[in-house]
Amino acid sequence: MKIAILTQQLGFNYGGIIQNYALQRILTNLGHRVITINRGEENPNSKLKIFLNRCKLLILRYVFNERKPIFLDYKKISRTNSKFISQNIKLSPLIHTTPMLVDYFSKSKFDAVLVGSDQVWRPNYSPNILNFYLDFLQSQNDLKKISYAASFGTDKWEYSEIETQICTELIQQFQGVSVREDSGIELCAKHLNRNDVEHVLDPAFLLSAEDYSDLIGPAKSEVGLFTYFLDESHETLKFVEFCAKTLNLTLHKNQAKLSPYDIKISKIQDYMIPPIEGWLKGFRDAEFILTDSFHGTVFSILNKKAFFVIVNSERGAARFESILKQLGLEDRLIYNLERFNLSNLKNEINYQTVYSKLEELKKDSLLFLNTHLSGWK
Repeated sequence: MKIAILTQQLGFNYGGIIQNYALQRILTNLGHRVITINRGEENPNSKLKIFLNRCKLLILRYVFNERKPIFLDYKKISRTNSKFISQNIKLSPLIHTTPMLVDYFSKSKFDAVLVGSDQVWRPNYSPNILNFYLDFLQSQNDLKKISYAASFGTDKWEYSEIETQICTELIQQFQGVSVREDSGIELCAKHLNRNDVEHVLDPAFLLSAEDYSDLIGPAKSEVGLFTYFLDESHETLKFVEFCAKTLNLTLHKNQAKLSPYDIKISKIQDYMIPPIEGWLKGFRDAEFILTDSFHGTVFSILNKKAFFVIVNSERGAARFESILKQLGLEDRLIYNLERFNLSNLKNEINYQTVYSKLEELKKDSLLFLNTHLSGWK
């Protein structure tokens, strides 16, 4: 079969890239031809407004000597990610409007489209939430429509009334619907009138730790305490230092010095994203891991590491609670740093039990894919 994957645009986020790599590889291993749709943001501003804004930036820089970068060259700072994507993921041309999606799909003759994974059903994270319910394919009944491990990112309903109405109609056209969190099943039933939704694993879990090691080669040196934070606060940094001292481990991370969403100084080097291979290596070779990332949690488990997850309530806890509950690892969640007992850092994880549960969940997830992709002409 010729299959399209529709996910959030691949760019800065390591987790978003690696989950797509895993899903594409799994589907390819099953014998399918797979392309990931490169759906980017639509620019709401006119070409004139964009041009005038660039003129303003040049005047500020060269006339008033304002050195703070108001915008960044995103292609430049994420070029290591772009290199990984070009080498390991088959992408469509850049598509940044709904009419372009209609045109591309009419010409490409796909047999099926998979929506997922990651937070594809979270409106605030989407360039057009209706696209991720395949509004541009309403008239195509000869194409199989499936969601795999689609995530709302939270257990709260964030859709407007009109979005809810339209998405309820669109999701009825899906032949198979699966979500990444158990809370997603309830949200689909309560708000989208879909009661046959299945709970499956994030695609990154469908490959083994050894599969990812093939991307980065053998270990050369041991990493002590590896950290990966999407939201790094002063409180978090202080906690990490306490943990490193308690465990007597050196600190390591594989992230840009500054976030591209927090522009402070003019050195573009401070925003350059390190290679994703270093991120994978950090999880594989670490002795201990602290993270606030869902995929950081996934790779801590895949590599059988001691770890804790610091919950960011603003980003949503449902993603973490769902998978850790399934694996019996709820005690690895930290909701309040001030109340955390550092002696808990020494608590060990029984990975024999964890992996026994994980293998069963993996079988069920692969069964969902095979069931909904088989026998379709």
